[in-house]
Formats: sequence, structure tokens, C-alpha cells
Amino acid sequence: MAANNHSSGKSGAGRAVARELDQLKKKVKELALRLEREAKARELAARLAVVAKKAREQLTREIKALREQGRKMASELKSAITDANKRKQTVEEARGKIAELRAELARRTADLKHKSEELKKLARESAHRAAVIISGASQSAAEPAQSSVGSRPSEPGPEDHPSDKPTPT
Repeated sequence: MAANNHSSGKSGAGRAVARELDQLKKKVKELALRLEREAKARELAARLAVVAKKAREQLTREIKALREQGRKMASELKSAITDANKRKQTVEEARGKIAELRAELARRTADLKHKSEELKKLARESAHRAAVIISGASQSAAEPAQSSVGSRPSEPGPEDHPSDKPTPT
């Protein structure tokens, strides 16, 4: 039995070595897989870093473009506000001028109305004097012997009429 023990001891040791060898092979495979995964992860991280750098550069360019656009729009807005204020001021000035012109028109209309009334009055007075003169001339033609050469008619003549005097305006 001792021989059997010995051979079984050798084969037991051989099995232990084989088991250890299998464990080591398994460990090597695991480490190789882990190393491969880490290498892929590093490669992926490097690619990701490159993509991130490109994205950051693109974003920086876009931010600069947006800032420039913002400055331009702010300038345009400021200009538009200035133009609007100028237009508002011009409108106010125009309204003031319109008010002045309306006041002037009202004053001139009142003056014209007053002068028209004066002209109507003078026309009535002139028509009345003409009627008096005509009626006086027809009376003097009917009675030429009654009137003397240097005497005045009883009715006021055109030279003595009160409307012949200048009217203050």
C-alpha cells in the first residue's frame, strides 16, 4: 500500500500542480482580459478627450460669434432707440408747429371775418349813399330852378358821409 500511497501522492501532487497551473492560466486570462479592457478604456478615453477638445473649441467659436452678434444687436438696438427718440422729438416739434399754424389760421380767419363785416357795412353805406345821390339827382333834375349854384343839398353828399373817414384797424 505504501507504493500505492506514493504513487497516489505523486499523482495528488501532480493534480495540485495541475490545479495551480489551471488557476494561474485562469488568472492570466483574467488579467489579459482586464488589461485589454483597460487598454480599450484608455483608447476610448483618449478619443473622448479629442472629441471633447474639438467640441470645446467649437463651443468657444460659437460663444465668440454669439458675443459679436450680441454686440452688433445691442448697437443696432441703441441706434433704433436713438432714431425712435429723434422721431418722437420731430413729431413733438411738428405738433407744436401745427398748433402755431392753427392759432395763426384762427387769428387770420377772425381778421378776415372782421374785414368782411366791415366791407359789408361799407357796401351797405355806399349803396345807401348812391341811392341818396341818385334820388337827390332825380329831384334836382325835376326842380332845376329851385336849387342855387352854390348851395348844398339837404341830404349829405358823398364827400360829407361819416364812412369816408378812415376806420382804425
